[in-house]
Amino acid sequence: MGEGFVPAVYGGPDFRRLLRDVEDRYSGAFDELGPGTIQDFKHMIDCVDAFLDLLADPKTDFRVKLMDYGKLRMDVLEFCRFYASWLGNPLMEQLMAKIYELLEEAISWWGGREVYGGMGV
Repeated sequence: MGEGFVPAVYGGPDFRRLLRDVEDRYSGAFDELGPGTIQDFKHMIDCVDAFLDLLADPKTDFRVKLMDYGKLRMDVLEFCRFYASWLGNPLMEQLMAKIYELLEEAISWWGGREVYGGMGV
């Protein structure tokens, strides 16, 4: 995983730990389908991790972060829909919900920091 800013340093949630928990919980199901599948899963996790780095980058405009957030949500949706055929809808819906929850918490937390930071608070 990336070595960007760690939200826990600022008193916020440890999003990387939450992402690692998601990866640990669901990787076994993908591992059973073969090395290509687990590689796809790890790539998706890496994309979420890269997004966390982007959120933490104070030089990136928040509008850019929001656009990447929307694209990443669509990528997660497509990934989960694709693998639902092999792993079942309930499992993929759970995975999608966990990742969406993480993304929403991260964008909300970092967005609040940017709003308050822009106000000089």
